Amino acid sequence: MVDGYVPSMSDTNEDQTRQDPPNEGEEFIDAQPDRAPTPDEEAAAERGARDVDVADVGGHYEEMTERGANVKGEGQIEQN
Repeated sequence: MVDGYVPSMSDTNEDQTRQDPPNEGEEFIDAQPDRAPTPDEEAAAERGARDVDVADVGGHYEEMTERGANVKGEGQIEQN
């Protein structure tokens, strides 16, 4: 070993890969709200539902999903 040398990684060639799944033994549950919405939040959601064209949003989502599926390389998009 050279004077002043401080290894920053293992000097061995041992396989350091983890063999067991990282979440082994953990139980996962579906996301749950931590509280009920406030009256202001409920009112805002109702106003938003009236102002949003759900069919238009769904159509745009489908279009963007299809476009994203066709991305080639450096962000280049092939036109159909």
